[in-house]
Amino acid sequence: MMLYLCRHAAAADVGSDGTDATRPLTAQGRHDFKRAMRGLSRLDVRLNCVLASPLTRAQQTADIMLRELGEHLPAEQSVIISASLAPPGRLDAFVSELRGLAEAAFSVAAVGHEPILSRWIGQICFDSPGRCRMKKGAIAAIEFDPHTGTGELAFLLQPGALRKL
Repeated sequence: MMLYLCRHAAAADVGSDGTDATRPLTAQGRHDFKRAMRGLSRLDVRLNCVLASPLTRAQQTADIMLRELGEHLPAEQSVIISASLAPPGRLDAFVSELRGLAEAAFSVAAVGHEPILSRWIGQICFDSPGRCRMKKGAIAAIEFDPHTGTGELAFLLQPGALRKL
């Protein structure tokens, strides 16, 4: 399975109700992320499943991914909300979800938050929960084995690099 871990795009400082959970993407964040997804599309990335943290900014980022990279999906396909991607993040639960998708999904994206995602990249790919730099809108591609919960990092691209593709 190809697993694409994505940090949400740039978001407002405060949500509509004054909380962190409801922070929406900014207009610039939407615009920049959509351009980044066009770059990812040029790498021939096509998704057949998109998961997102329940936080608004992650769901909005995932919606853009689904529209831009899920062209072969049924029109009614929607983003799957995954509590495991919400802070503080639960890698064990996330890997279990991926195991459940393994039969039907060969290309899965998951939109979440820092520092969760960079720790997970370290744990999955290097057996050490280290950190890497993931700017807002960055994507890590991992050749992931859902049975072992391990994988090999194929690439980590920051949003500026994706927009240049």
